[in-house]
Amino acid sequence: RDLVHMSRATASKYLGVRIGDGGARLGCSLQRQMTTDVVQYRKLEDEGKDGDQSETVDITLSDNVFTVEEAIEQCGFGWFQIRLSVFSGLFWMVDAMEMALVSILAPAVRCDYNLEDWQEALITIVVFCGMLVGATLWGKLLDKWGRKKGLFLAGVWISYFGLLSAFSSNFKWLLVLRGLVGFGVAAAPQAMTYYSEFLPRKNRAYCLILIEVFFSVGIMLEVVLAIVVMPRLDWHWLLGLTAVPVFINLLGFKFVPESARYYAAAGQMDKAREVVEQVARVNGKALPSGKLVFSREKEIVKETQITRSRSASLEPVVVQDQSTVGHSDEMSSSADEALELMKTNSDEDKGPIIQSTRGSFKALFSSTKLGITTILLWSIWFGLAFVYYGVVLTTTEMLAVINEQSNDSSVIPCIENAPIKKGHCARLEQSDYVTVLWTTAAEAPGLVVTVLIVERIGRKKTMAIELAGCAVMFLMMLICPIQTALFMTFVFITRALVTGAYQAAFVYTPEVYPTNVRGLGLGCCSAASRVGAILTPFIAQVLLRVSMSGAKGTYAAAALFCSIAAAMLPIKTKGRPMTEQIGH
Repeated sequence: RDLVHMSRATASKYLGVRIGDGGARLGCSLQRQMTTDVVQYRKLEDEGKDGDQSETVDITLSDNVFTVEEAIEQCGFGWFQIRLSVFSGLFWMVDAMEMALVSILAPAVRCDYNLEDWQEALITIVVFCGMLVGATLWGKLLDKWGRKKGLFLAGVWISYFGLLSAFSSNFKWLLVLRGLVGFGVAAAPQAMTYYSEFLPRKNRAYCLILIEVFFSVGIMLEVVLAIVVMPRLDWHWLLGLTAVPVFINLLGFKFVPESARYYAAAGQMDKAREVVEQVARVNGKALPSGKLVFSREKEIVKETQITRSRSASLEPVVVQDQSTVGHSDEMSSSADEALELMKTNSDEDKGPIIQSTRGSFKALFSSTKLGITTILLWSIWFGLAFVYYGVVLTTTEMLAVINEQSNDSSVIPCIENAPIKKGHCARLEQSDYVTVLWTTAAEAPGLVVTVLIVERIGRKKTMAIELAGCAVMFLMMLICPIQTALFMTFVFITRALVTGAYQAAFVYTPEVYPTNVRGLGLGCCSAASRVGAILTPFIAQVLLRVSMSGAKGTYAAAALFCSIAAAMLPIKTKGRPMTEQIGH
């Protein structure tokens, strides 16, 4: 089958290339490979029957190519990923410390500035408003400029305004500066996008869940910091010291590269090659041989391979040049378009196909399944933040209520319609901080449970089951009066379950979106979560004092709604490679 004789029209039709004029017969040499990825065209001068020079095309299909996905799989999990885990984990820790700071800061500021209930809630709300504004913008920025540049800018932003907020002279300035800090913290979840793009498929779910340990450590570190600082100094010092880890993390940018997937999506294949070579070198592995290509380029070549394979099954034919009269122009025009498409997509520097959809909001709804997934994910992320931060704020708020309304701290009474009057405040005691620290430790078993089940039953079922468990726990909290120890046990279990569900969402979301909109997709989900976080203080810090049963019932309903939404997600990502663009 090395030599197939056919007319120019037949060759154009089955080989998808333009065959030059001249010569009575056309010799076409087709070299077949088991795996074919890159098509190279060579023009050969061949002597025709009548002595005329006629063009022939030698199509060589080579398997010496690989994608970023294949390179990461080949390199496996090693020291590079461990180093990246620490870097990304520190960024995640920043988010955790800011979230823990919100619940610790509010009671102290309330006392210092003589605030009412709704004013206390504003301390939390402005942070989440900043996050809401920043979440989508940071996602779009990281898709356009790169993961590393965006995260570095966010780190500088957080550290600057975090330190500046420690010098707030009044309540209004505190709100403004904390809102600006929230804007920067909105970029913290993008560290998960960056981290996930360097993880092999079999390790991705476990790593993205276990990195939550940094989040839990961040919360516990903030609580320990509060135990040391608050009795001796005040909340201004706590704000300043909370900004220190961000400065430390900025030093780590020197030791981590840009995402290879981002470079590939931007059409910068040479830089992508340098990054995967660094990963291979640090992990002590060898890259696949050949040329690094973008997935779209590889897919187009695979499609042409199928066409060419069909041509190999044709019987050799001999047709005189006259048989092509009337067909040559049409076939040549079609073949020109095919060649132009191949040429365009093999251009490493331009990357035109992927450039048009990078950071495009419309791309999130480019297909029916992806559009439904996007809407459901927004609902799930909204509910997760609403419930998670509801648990966090409810814990400290319930401790404050017990200190104010009950002489017996071992029992939580049935308190309804008992708002604190202006001028009355109750600061958290050291024993309260210890209780917060204990409930925060609940996140560890939640992560363990999620790690054990996420690869067995999948991301969707993990989220659905754990959120349903949260709903049950909130319903159990409706018991009134209730022993404080039993109530905190319910809080412990609820926090474990919602933490696990949150991490399952962090695994699922980067997996379901392709590289060209992964940052934007996660950013939009993060923005939806901030809306839930903005609303939750009105439930945990305002409604709770009017109706405890109403507040807990609201959280139970939200958790149940999210559980149903998770079960309805149309796309499964378990065991699926991370895609590079829409349509894969």
